[in-house]
Amino acid sequence: MNIKVKEISACEREMEFELSWDEIAKDHAAFAKKFARDITLPGFRKGMVPLQLVEKKFGPRIDYDFVNEKFGDYYGKALDDEKLHPVNQPELIDLDFSKGMPLKLSVKFEIMPEWDMPKYKDGFPLEESQYVIEAEDIEESLFRLRENAAEIVPVEDGAKSGHHLIADVRELGHEGETLNETKGSRIVLGKEPFDGETEKQLLGAKAGDVRTVSLHAGDGHDHEHQFMLTVSAVEEHVLPELNDTFAQTVDPDAENLEALKNKVKDELESYWKRQSENALEESIADYFIGKLSKVELPKSIVEEQAKHIYEDIRKRYPSSPEMDEAAIIENYRETAAKSLKWQFVKNRIVTDDGIKVEDEDINAKIDAMLLSVNEELRESYKKYYQSPQIKNQLHDDVMNTKILDHIKSFAKIKVKKIGRKARMKELGQ
Repeated sequence: MNIKVKEISACEREMEFELSWDEIAKDHAAFAKKFARDITLPGFRKGMVPLQLVEKKFGPRIDYDFVNEKFGDYYGKALDDEKLHPVNQPELIDLDFSKGMPLKLSVKFEIMPEWDMPKYKDGFPLEESQYVIEAEDIEESLFRLRENAAEIVPVEDGAKSGHHLIADVRELGHEGETLNETKGSRIVLGKEPFDGETEKQLLGAKAGDVRTVSLHAGDGHDHEHQFMLTVSAVEEHVLPELNDTFAQTVDPDAENLEALKNKVKDELESYWKRQSENALEESIADYFIGKLSKVELPKSIVEEQAKHIYEDIRKRYPSSPEMDEAAIIENYRETAAKSLKWQFVKNRIVTDDGIKVEDEDINAKIDAMLLSVNEELRESYKKYYQSPQIKNQLHDDVMNTKILDHIKSFAKIKVKKIGRKARMKELGQ
């Protein structure tokens, strides 16, 4: 077999390969005999037509079908000889063949480019956020719990500060046209952005009233947005007293208000610890992706990854209006390329450093998860966690944790403490 490989780009290859008639004659003869077994002609029973006659009548079709059947074998051998590993199906560029002549084929395909693993083991900088839970955070959470348990009292004599308005809201354009409309919005008077001068425009509102308010665009803009509110109801939310009785109503396991406060603090610390871990993982991924910014990936696998992202969006939001698949895939190409590079890095680390997940690792993960389950339900949850599908998911979770722990062992991590004020600024509040 004569093979020529042309490098189109870091990922694209064009390969021409030629097999002499002597190399394929036996294969062609065997195929022609097989082809003849299905042929019926006048005067002959099925499969009994002389081969010479079959080849005379169906020669071009035999050649075409022969190439279709044997292409995979010949193409595979050419790839093996050149030690090439395509990531997509080949695109046929040229084909030249007839019985007795050499088989000439030209195909184009993509391969993974060569890339060097970033030298992370030499140490690299990372910043880890450590969120500090303050008394005001706990008070805010307790206030939300009280709001959820509030007694709702209809108001008929006009809205006051702190009251809730239920209204249909229309955003108006310069000519008074409707730009956007939202049904049944809940507005709390005195709470941003319905405070200050805006609140004054809504005080005294009753069910059936129509009020127009102006809201500043913010973010350094000088213009204002006009909104027309059609009020359907005005409510007063009477909050329960913050005491031991309320604490036990919210959580029967809480002996008193102090116990509820401690539980709220633990939950907040747990939540923000997860946020910190997620942010740290993103920073680690960004470090490696940045180091591989000049690595070009095959277009076919990037598009396939973008399609997976599209399908995931469809599954998460099944009731959303019809989405433009092509537009979404195009918009997510960069995201897809980044996620692929991060996955390649993790796969390389697993291979190079022999990171493994054993059964005892998964069982330890399950035991840790069961600690948060009520004791009487633990056995049924354990059976659920032991199911093959869930164990596969847990395997991936444990593997990801091991990879991250491995990477972090080489990082130079600087811990940054973040209080409530800085945290709210991060969130844009």
